[in-house]
Amino acid sequence: MKMKLVMALTALVMVTGCATSRSVVSVGAQGSYNNANPAEGVAVKIETVDARTFEMKPPTPDIPSLKDGAITNQATTSRAIGRKRNGYGRALGDILLPEGQTVAQVAGDAIEHGFRQSGYRVLKTGDAGYERAISVSAKIKQYWAWVDIGFWALTLHSRAEVVLTSSLAGLESGLVVESEAQKQSGAAFETDWQDIATKGLTELTSEIAKKLPRQTVAH
Repeated sequence: MKMKLVMALTALVMVTGCATSRSVVSVGAQGSYNNANPAEGVAVKIETVDARTFEMKPPTPDIPSLKDGAITNQATTSRAIGRKRNGYGRALGDILLPEGQTVAQVAGDAIEHGFRQSGYRVLKTGDAGYERAISVSAKIKQYWAWVDIGFWALTLHSRAEVVLTSSLAGLESGLVVESEAQKQSGAAFETDWQDIATKGLTELTSEIAKKLPRQTVAH
């Protein structure tokens, strides 16, 4: 029994050792992403907006919040992707993307990859045919990572929700795409937060690719 208690306390220390400080982790495209546009398919241009809602003292850890309470500071909220907690569930330090990287950017990349995997050609400003491409609005309603602490292990979560609106068939009224990733670990180091946040983007890409009507004919 004493050994079990020592192991549990050790895991707790590993969680809370740097939990009060703010951590910066980077996330990005994975090898599973299809970075190349298909040769044919409907051309789209996607505008991604971070429309997440932050709360001062949320009742559950899956709701975005910030340690310093600066939930109206867009320079910070635009980079915030998670919140650490101690063994009692108390919210502590934040998890942020590096300076110059935002949730709209990294989630936007995941969204674009999902469209490409469904056969759409995603065009950017300056690409041939950009002006004629069909506009898609992508609102990020949720992209957040948090931790549930059990007796033997931790479970890290990353949940995403995106609303895709366009004149494309099936998107006229807004297509809601939700995804969630999980990872069990003995502790929650910065590399673990990085892994779960990245896995969350990969799952978002996969769910978008599943839900979009597939396109194969050039537009």
